[in-house]
Amino acid sequence: MKIIITESKRERAAINWLNKNYGDLEPYETEEHPGYIFYKKGNDVIFDYSIRSGRVFVNYDEIWLFFKSFFGMDDYQLTVLLKNWVEEYYNLSVIGAEPNHNPLI
Repeated sequence: MKIIITESKRERAAINWLNKNYGDLEPYETEEHPGYIFYKKGNDVIFDYSIRSGRVFVNYDEIWLFFKSFFGMDDYQLTVLLKNWVEEYYNLSVIGAEPNHNPLI
């Protein structure tokens, strides 16, 4: 049996998953890394936001790899999806999203 999932349904499912799993992140700033706002769940940085550049750096292991493998998204699709999610859900002005292999904190 084949199931066909349209692009819009996949995006909606991805946004719902993000909201359910990462919709309650608290902003966190440090003196060691001025100009960045970190959004953490427990001890893990899920994404950090550069105030100067407007870029979001997304946790590679927690988010980026999951979306590539489970949702079959490529880097461009992930960039657009995560940019839109962060702008809408966290009310940040975002230029783009990138994977972060080494969170700063």
